[in-house]
Amino acid sequence: MKIIIDVAKLNDIIDISSRFVAKNATLPILQNIYMKASIDSLVVRATDMEKYVEIEAPCEVKLEWAITINAKMFSDIIKSIEDSQVEISVDQQSQVMTIKSWKDNFEIPGISASEYVALPDVPQDNKLTLDTQWLSNGIEKVEYSVTEKNFSPVLTWILMKSKEEEWNRKLVFVWTDSFRLTEFKTNSTIVWDDFSLIIPKTSILDIKKISDYAWEKWAESVQVKYSTNLIAFDFDIDWMKILATTLLIQWNFPDYEREEVMPTKFNTTLIMNKDDCEKAIKKIWILTRDINNFIQIDISDWTAAITSWKTDKWTWKTNIPVLVEWEPVSFGINGRYITDFIRTMDTEEIVFNVVDNQRPLIVQNKNDKNYNCVIRPLING
Repeated sequence: MKIIIDVAKLNDIIDISSRFVAKNATLPILQNIYMKASIDSLVVRATDMEKYVEIEAPCEVKLEWAITINAKMFSDIIKSIEDSQVEISVDQQSQVMTIKSWKDNFEIPGISASEYVALPDVPQDNKLTLDTQWLSNGIEKVEYSVTEKNFSPVLTWILMKSKEEEWNRKLVFVWTDSFRLTEFKTNSTIVWDDFSLIIPKTSILDIKKISDYAWEKWAESVQVKYSTNLIAFDFDIDWMKILATTLLIQWNFPDYEREEVMPTKFNTTLIMNKDDCEKAIKKIWILTRDINNFIQIDISDWTAAITSWKTDKWTWKTNIPVLVEWEPVSFGINGRYITDFIRTMDTEEIVFNVVDNQRPLIVQNKNDKNYNCVIRPLING
């Protein structure tokens, strides 16, 4: 029972499927990937019981077989092979896989395919089509706003929803860690009914990797299907098909569009060069990296004075030019939040919309209201 498959393509399949394998599972089967050769294709599956993936790719099948094999071991072996093609065969009685190339010959034990976890049924009730690039961009723009360790489980998940705005319905991504919140709205319009889905961070980041890969292979769209507890992303990529599914969380995401959370009326708007801002913040970090990366920004006479205030390491102050609309202002903030936002910016100038030194401020790209980072100010103790 054997197949012949291109090594480079097999490496791509393994790279994607390995992301869905359980990392610290007590059951050995969950550290395996499922592989089945049938007719003229290879099907590979992986799961950690929260997220699932199925990949189907064409290959030359001489004899059919099915097995589960340790994902890391299989990946390490295939990555070590220098030849362009590899032959894989399975002894269904002993559950031993043989991997042959012109130079190499490996034999590794597996577990029967019949013992593998059944994948969930793909939802059929709700369907929509997303632009692959916008899916990747949306996740990338907001993913830095949440930490892995958080006291609230809802704050380790991403909100993906539709929103009516300016007579168009847009796709919106939102993430928060309770100290900051990032919202990104796609420029492309959508025509679906209202929906609001909360997806695990680890799952959505793995799906982003698939979306990035799909975009590199010129797959312009992805089919999305969802129910109340499951969402599926169906990619048709060049020479293979990928179906990635993940459980949804049944939770009410915080109502972040209230004025006290995401202000819409401001007393001051500041515009400064993002590179000047980032360099100034990194200088201040020399003194404040141990105290919440605290920086103080004081605006006067078209200048932003960025300072550490007084610490046990004394003070540091640096000045950069700034455009100011309306009132001068002073506020404290976590400098790390600003540099995180700068890293994802598409323009050269960063905008600070400020109410006062007590209420949340909004950071934006210049002339872009689709991308907002809401940050709570800090009070220097």
